[in-house]
Amino acid sequence: MRIRSRIGVTFGALLSALALALMIPSSASAGVLACDNFGCDGHDPNIQSWESGPVSPYGPYDLGGSFMYEMRWGKTDGDQYSWARLHYISGSNEQDWSVYVQRCTKDQSTCYWRLGLKKGGASGWTAKIPGGTNYYWTRTPMYYNPSTHMMRACVEDPSGEQSCTPWY
Repeated sequence: MRIRSRIGVTFGALLSALALALMIPSSASAGVLACDNFGCDGHDPNIQSWESGPVSPYGPYDLGGSFMYEMRWGKTDGDQYSWARLHYISGSNEQDWSVYVQRCTKDQSTCYWRLGLKKGGASGWTAKIPGGTNYYWTRTPMYYNPSTHMMRACVEDPSGEQSCTPWY
């Protein structure tokens, strides 16, 4: 009788774990999902599949003291998306810097000024730059950039001074 109850408990736990695994989406499957206009705002560009790009139409721009920033651009599912990246050497007080994007309608009647704000070294948004010994970049999420809008990448240094790329 004890063997049957142990087998039952084990089998029940296995079924529960399998059901839970099927209900929780993984980050690997997130890149497979289709994007649709503003519905992809805030998605991680690193898990997205791209039709064209990603490229850097603006930057990287040198800010001094090992810091640089750039605007990134890519096209998926027929739509254009943009995001920003901050480059730095680890241990250079990167946590005191912020990176974000700004999106405005072309007539600037509606603007969003600090989309995807990330601090340098933000967990989940930072990666080692390939080929660099101690160089990293922190990226923002991606944001939809339709033909009716314009976007730019911005950084804010520890003193609060903002630097931005040209509008794209």
